Amino acid sequence: MNNPTKSLVTGSAGFLGSHLVDLLMKEGHEVIAIDNETNGRWDNLQQWMNNPRFKKVHQDILEIQPDDENFRHLDYVFHLAGIESPITSLKSPEIFYSTNVHGTVKVLQAARQSQLKKFLFAGSSAVYGDASTPTLETDAVGPLTPSCLTKLQAEEATFHWGNIFEFPTNSLRIFNSYGPRDHAKIYPNSVFSIWMQQKANAQPLTIVGDGSHARDFIYCTDVANAFLVTAKEGKDGEVYNIGSGRATTLNEITDRIKGKKTFIKNKEDEPNKTWADISKIQFDCNWQPRIPLESGVEFSLDVLEDWASGPLWDQKKLSHYFETWFEVYS
Repeated sequence: MNNPTKSLVTGSAGFLGSHLVDLLMKEGHEVIAIDNETNGRWDNLQQWMNNPRFKKVHQDILEIQPDDENFRHLDYVFHLAGIESPITSLKSPEIFYSTNVHGTVKVLQAARQSQLKKFLFAGSSAVYGDASTPTLETDAVGPLTPSCLTKLQAEEATFHWGNIFEFPTNSLRIFNSYGPRDHAKIYPNSVFSIWMQQKANAQPLTIVGDGSHARDFIYCTDVANAFLVTAKEGKDGEVYNIGSGRATTLNEITDRIKGKKTFIKNKEDEPNKTWADISKIQFDCNWQPRIPLESGVEFSLDVLEDWASGPLWDQKKLSHYFETWFEVYS
């Protein structure tokens, strides 16, 4: 009997990480799940805790040593641990450099112990800045905040380590992911998560600007599937956009969530539209997003009570939070 594929996932108890672990476990992988619960919850993986193919490791990636035993004899490393909060990073950039850049180097160094089939990094579409749309992987990057810059630097470190130490790498530049388990603990999370928290607490849905801004929303399980197919089929050293391939206005998605809306001052210098060209991953990996927006919103509303706990970002708190952006971009 062949040994199961052995995968390690950082950020495994978080939003996308937990959905990826679900998929890997269902595919028969042996999974080492690393998280420190800064922004994740082990409850997201409770269904696997007694499975012999699953190993829970409560650890900060900054504590990982080059000889960490959890990184031995691996087939794949999926590095999803990190923090993203563009506005917070304008005032407190240090933690973003520490976690996203230094933390990624820690993971890369430990991963050198294995003869990896692939090291996959969770990149961000925010590295493009205010890009033309639909955005190609070959378009110029232009991160607008330290948070976005550190994601780009971590991506570059991933490819650099892969080239020097000869292991295959890919980076998935994820657009606006959404769905169950997307809970903010420390900073405001995705706009979809904010709306779901507001709806769960009977608050109006806060929209920045007039709602005409558009984003490329991609459902969480589609992102997990993109990681898996890229691990198997992605060309070494390549970046792949992960999105739905369409742009949806904020008004359209809040209409689907249903609820009273409230509007606050628009953020200048923020992209009016994000829209991924996904033809590259479609061609290289035969990947397609499977969950249409209307279904993804319904799946999320089915577990609305999960958003009732945790910090609530209402209109007043968000307006105060965005003042940092207006101070810098004015």
